[in-house]
Amino acid sequence: MKKKYYKIAFYIWAGILFTLTSIPKLKSPIDDSLNIDKLAHLIVYLIFAYLFMKMFDRKQYLQKLKLLSILAVIIPIFDELHQIPIPGRCFSYYDILADFLGFLTIIIYYKIMCKRSSEINP
Repeated sequence: MKKKYYKIAFYIWAGILFTLTSIPKLKSPIDDSLNIDKLAHLIVYLIFAYLFMKMFDRKQYLQKLKLLSILAVIIPIFDELHQIPIPGRCFSYYDILADFLGFLTIIIYYKIMCKRSSEINP
């Protein structure tokens, strides 16, 4: 897929995330006893980080990983802070951790990919 499509997908995904986290507590169709919420947080931000990285050329990956590492700390905190005044929502350290793990998964994946690429093409 071309970079511009990833860019469009990234901004749409970011908009959807912000919209959904701005809605008063949504009822999950899945049984809450499974605690699927944290897995959903991880997956949602894994996709966010993946789309972010795919907007750039391979040559830019190492440089953009630094920015993604900063975003991995900032975005989950701001996401939780902006939910405080929303009815039925609350600040959760566990949500921040799950969000961060989604980012971290992509950061590790791209670091490994860049290392392998540099070993193949020195």
